[in-house]
Amino acid sequence: MKILVIEDDKIAQLGIKKIFGAAQDTVEIYISENGEEGLDFLKNHPESLPDFILLDLNMPKMNGVEFLKITSNHDVFKNIPVVVHTTSNNKADVEACRQLGIAGYFVKSVDYAQYKSNLQIILAYWSQSEQINKL
Repeated sequence: MKILVIEDDKIAQLGIKKIFGAAQDTVEIYISENGEEGLDFLKNHPESLPDFILLDLNMPKMNGVEFLKITSNHDVFKNIPVVVHTTSNNKADVEACRQLGIAGYFVKSVDYAQYKSNLQIILAYWSQSEQINKL
């Protein structure tokens, strides 16, 4: 399974790598610092397109909503599931992301155990979905 993580916070990146790294034999993680880098990765690595994207919203250069606006209009990228993980529980952000076709949205918990659990559930779900798609 290939996962593109678009996240500017170094501590969050480390946490995600640690949590997803537990499934190291079956998971490849690619990290981009912002939406612009995420788009560059998608465009320049067609052989490594991710099975899903874990997307932060609040980032420099190109934020998550701007990233979604571009990918949702692209013939190939619009089919990659995007799960938003953010500190924003603003209803307008949730609605904007839903209108752009996200597969999921969760607010980052300050409780590490809860955050870890959320990420493990997401990984398990998409891992299972990947297996079903290969049948």
